[in-house]
Amino acid sequence: MAIMKKRGVAFAGKRILDIGCGTGMFALPLSREAAWVIGLDISEAMLAIFSELIAKYKIHNVDAVSASWGDLNISAHGFEKAFDIVLTTMSMAVKDKDDLVKMEQCAREWCMYVGWGNKRRNTLMEEVFREHGMALKPPPGAKMMFELLSQMGREPSLDFIETSWDWEGTIDEAIEDIAGHVELEGYGKVPDRTIIREIIEGHANNNMVQHTTYVEEGIIVWRVA
Repeated sequence: MAIMKKRGVAFAGKRILDIGCGTGMFALPLSREAAWVIGLDISEAMLAIFSELIAKYKIHNVDAVSASWGDLNISAHGFEKAFDIVLTTMSMAVKDKDDLVKMEQCAREWCMYVGWGNKRRNTLMEEVFREHGMALKPPPGAKMMFELLSQMGREPSLDFIETSWDWEGTIDEAIEDIAGHVELEGYGKVPDRTIIREIIEGHANNNMVQHTTYVEEGIIVWRVA
């Protein structure tokens, strides 16, 4: 958020839409400054955690909405120009020009897109991907969206930062999580859960698995006309 503020974005007292909010990693901290935050996601499991956190910490200016951004009728939901700031962070919900235009249709002041940069390292996932004939690499992200916005006549800024995130869970949870990545990023490739289990068990401690992903993120900010 520091980079966004450096680019002139003010969150205090604003209405914010977080597309692909997941469990609220950005939406919840933003609620400390914003007047209102709506987090939208297609995953019921993630929204359940998001809603639990809202209730646990008694946050009264955040709502969770279950919907697909691509299919969402923004007029029917009253989202047209209803937010000062519209953002999406490390989500596949915003993937093309139509999705970007829809973001702008909901925003009065700013739009922000946080996506993959050039770096993605995770020793456990690299081993699993290698056994499936795949390479772990960043999906298309910030650079592609920056070029698309420039072609659309916008004037976006693009900053890169390096960060990391940790994952922790049981062996079975880790198998399903990484198998999902193999299937998604292998465009339907069938994950070999026997191989995945063998690899994960080699990284486990008392049935628990922890691994870290090191990434570069690209932060795009542009003002809505």
